Amino acid sequence: MKRIAALFLPVCVLAFIVTNLIAQAPDADLQRVVDRFYPLERLHPTNAEERYACYQVLETTPAQEPAVVLAAYTDRSAGAVRVLRRTADGTFIVAAENPGSWVLSGANCQIRLHDLDLDGRQEAIVYFLGVRASSGWVLAWDGTKLVSLTPSRLEGGRESSLLLDPTAYDLAHSGALRVVAPKALEQLGPGQQARNPAFVYRLGPSGYEMEKGILAIMGFRADVDPRGNERAFRFVQDSTPPWTLRVINGDRSGRHRVTGATITLNEEIVMGPQELNERTEFATKVLASLTTVNHLTATVSGPDDGFIIVLVEDGTKR
Repeated sequence: MKRIAALFLPVCVLAFIVTNLIAQAPDADLQRVVDRFYPLERLHPTNAEERYACYQVLETTPAQEPAVVLAAYTDRSAGAVRVLRRTADGTFIVAAENPGSWVLSGANCQIRLHDLDLDGRQEAIVYFLGVRASSGWVLAWDGTKLVSLTPSRLEGGRESSLLLDPTAYDLAHSGALRVVAPKALEQLGPGQQARNPAFVYRLGPSGYEMEKGILAIMGFRADVDPRGNERAFRFVQDSTPPWTLRVINGDRSGRHRVTGATITLNEEIVMGPQELNERTEFATKVLASLTTVNHLTATVSGPDDGFIIVLVEDGTKR
């Protein structure tokens, strides 16, 4: 069995063309093209080692060459995002970049692509990685401008993402993918309850908006040894019953389902193969109680690419 690593905002718009920034080597390594557009007018590295860039290809030409590239940059402290677009002659220009009001802080960056709204176009989660966590920005390219879908807060004219280490999940098998992320990281001692839940965000008219708080989310795959499948989660101070274990089996097309699973919480079996097998898409179980620190394990059978997502939810309205 194997586990899934556990994975957005008012709309911000900026569209412009910087015609004097052109990469003249269309066949060069794409990383070198991205590096060529490092925004020295916005970031201030003191040496070459502090210049960091990451990218993903959003669109390709009919010949499968990169047509639109989303690039992120840092100087090991602050960050920037640019959209690079291939022109008719095969060179690249800067087609858009983030507004200066966005707070993009991190030592380095990472970009993951998802078709979040299932319209055939890729959206991106851009991570700016810090020492203890990463802030995430959910961004879309609509063909003319860079749009932020990130839940955020405004303070002093600056906009900060509410998402720490966000991950996209298909929790409903219908509609857009959800994004799950905590708002705060906590350092807890023995016996301490958590103060903050994780939050599930759903896609609304203007971007991702908070849907509900949850106590835990985790994934398990059939090709991971069950002895390595134990996860711990803390009770949250404001949590009230009913506490519910909810399981999503496989993907929305019915593929990648497990054929059986036994889920154990605090050494008590709470769900077995009779409730969770290849015929099951969703399963729920009301939990009698939770402790300050809870331990959940899953023994999963089925094809190696079979997986389940497990959520622990409560009755608190947040």
